[in-house]
Amino acid sequence: MAHYSQEKVIVEAGPPSKILTEGEHATLECRFKAPGGAKAMWKKSCSPNCSLSSEISETYETDVNYTLGLAKLFFKNAERNDTGMYYCFVHTESAQDHSCGTYLWVRRPRPVSFLNMDESIKNKIITAEGFLLLICAIGPGLFLLFRKRWENERLLQAKKAAYEEENLYEGLNLDECSMYEDISRGLQATYQDIGNVKVIDLQLEKPEKP
Repeated sequence: MAHYSQEKVIVEAGPPSKILTEGEHATLECRFKAPGGAKAMWKKSCSPNCSLSSEISETYETDVNYTLGLAKLFFKNAERNDTGMYYCFVHTESAQDHSCGTYLWVRRPRPVSFLNMDESIKNKIITAEGFLLLICAIGPGLFLLFRKRWENERLLQAKKAAYEEENLYEGLNLDECSMYEDISRGLQATYQDIGNVKVIDLQLEKPEKP
C-alpha cells in the first residue's frame, strides 16, 4: 500500500512476511521514490505512527541507496528475539511515507532425524515393514490351518485302513464258503495221518533148499 503527499514520497509495499531459521542470514528490502534530502529508516514492532526513537538503524546493519531508492536491512545469524514486524519509513521535512510492514519470523531449526535418508529409501523400508507385519499377522493362522489339515489327512487315512480291513471278505459268497467247508470235511476221511498207520509185520516164507 502506498501513500502520496505533495512532495510525492512513495514507499512500495514489501512482502507481508518472511520466515527464517535460527542462524540464517536474511535481508529485508524497501523500495521508495522520494526527492533529494529524504531519509529512510527501519522500525520494529510498532505502529506506523510511533516516534522516530524506535528506529533500529543502529542495532542492525542497514544500507540505503537514495539514487536507486532502495533501503536494506540485514540480519546476520538471525535469533529468536529478531522476530517481529518491521516497517520502512521514508520522510522529508514536510512529507513521509511507510511500508505496510513485513513480519519476520525466526523459528528454531528442525531436529535432525536419526536416520537421514532419501524419501525413496524410506518408502522401501515402510513397504518392507508392512510386508513383515502382514506375514506376522497371517503366518500363525496359516500354520494352524496346514497343521489341522495334516491331522485330518492322517485321521482319514487311519479310518480308511480300518474300513478296508473290516471289509476284506465283503465280496465273498457265503453259500460258496459253506459248500467249500462241506467238501473239505468230506475229504478229511480219505486221508490218514502217516503217524496213525500201524506197521504190520509180514513173515515171508523162506524158500526150501533142494
